[in-house]
Amino acid sequence: MRSSVERSLDEAVDRLRPEYVELLASLVRQPSLLGQERPAQEIVYRHLRRRVGLEAEMWDLDLGALGRQPTFAPASWSYEGRPNVTALWAGSGGGRSLVLNGHIDVVSPEPVDWWTYGPWDATVVGDRLYGRGAYDMKSGLVAGLLALHAVREVAPPLRGTVIFESVIEEECTGNGMLAARLRSGRVDGAIVTEPTDLAARIATPGVIWFEVTVVGRPAYVGLGGQYVNAVDKAADLIVALRPLADELNRDFRHPLYKGVERPFTLSVGTIRAGDWPSNVPLECRFTCRMSFPLDWSVERAQELVESRLRAAAAGDPWLAEHPPAVRYPGFRARGWEIAADAPLLGLLGECHREATGQALSIEPTFGTADARYFDVAAGEQAAYFGPAGGSPHTPDEYADLESMAVAAKVLSRFVVEWCA
Repeated sequence: MRSSVERSLDEAVDRLRPEYVELLASLVRQPSLLGQERPAQEIVYRHLRRRVGLEAEMWDLDLGALGRQPTFAPASWSYEGRPNVTALWAGSGGGRSLVLNGHIDVVSPEPVDWWTYGPWDATVVGDRLYGRGAYDMKSGLVAGLLALHAVREVAPPLRGTVIFESVIEEECTGNGMLAARLRSGRVDGAIVTEPTDLAARIATPGVIWFEVTVVGRPAYVGLGGQYVNAVDKAADLIVALRPLADELNRDFRHPLYKGVERPFTLSVGTIRAGDWPSNVPLECRFTCRMSFPLDWSVERAQELVESRLRAAAAGDPWLAEHPPAVRYPGFRARGWEIAADAPLLGLLGECHREATGQALSIEPTFGTADARYFDVAAGEQAAYFGPAGGSPHTPDEYADLESMAVAAKVLSRFVVEWCA
């Protein structure tokens, strides 16, 4: 028999659900791409103050303070007017602290004409809400807000402090989460409400972005023996880099990834070159994303890339004299994991079983995310847990609305028990 508090939490989530479906739709209708996060953050800020009843803050990142951190990812863009949002619910004292965290930024929806429904329309079909960021991860943010709202309405006072965070740049640097950690200081536990399909995800690989620039030699396009086409040389380097993923996967062993054939990938995400078909491209720049084993340093992954590029360039007369330039914008993310027997996961499993009647699945993930900023060695416990859906980073992304409510029921129980 469920306790009266659990029953009241479930009833509150069900009663509030229509409002939070509309909140998700409002957030999806705001294209919170890199540099455009503020309008969506203002929605979160207003909702925390007006409906959840917390004193929320919007605050810009301090680039000077971030730049002094070893985990800072250098970025070429401005942070002015691109705030994080946080809200603190102070407990009465003596309880464990908790962060509920998610990111507001989304990736590009291009090509838009591949979508069945407009990526910013927040179209609801059955129990799915379609749109860029609906699944990754505005439904998770909304599930966390819904859980907090339910707890504040019906649960007894908490002894532990709860911090709600909506951060920027999870999709490219992680600097939003880094800034949030500097602001809050150490916490006892954290749930990052990423889309996990109601599983707990407790490990992420390392990830780097790297940019390679290749130059060519100018000559008229009709004089084939005189020019060097930078695109051709870049293509040769891409071919030379391709086996890296095979090498990374070949000897990797980890119990959470058992049976996964290729947990690590190398993908060319962008290529830029040329501006006219009858001109020879004199510069080609391509940017890659590469994942790597959890126990590797970022520096080890970078050296692997650079050594492969050096070897490829040494075998080409032009590239040997004009070696490719490499730089590292964006992700410099180390691998991360928490032990499957961590108390936080045990409690999350209990709350999941109470809310759903089913055991909590414990899984890894295949991309980096923001929990890596919580220091497991220092006693900070963290996990990813959030709603279901589909097609992240691809056309026709959608959030499963029923699972958003289920996630809120699990999270509301967790907040009450962890912070009691």
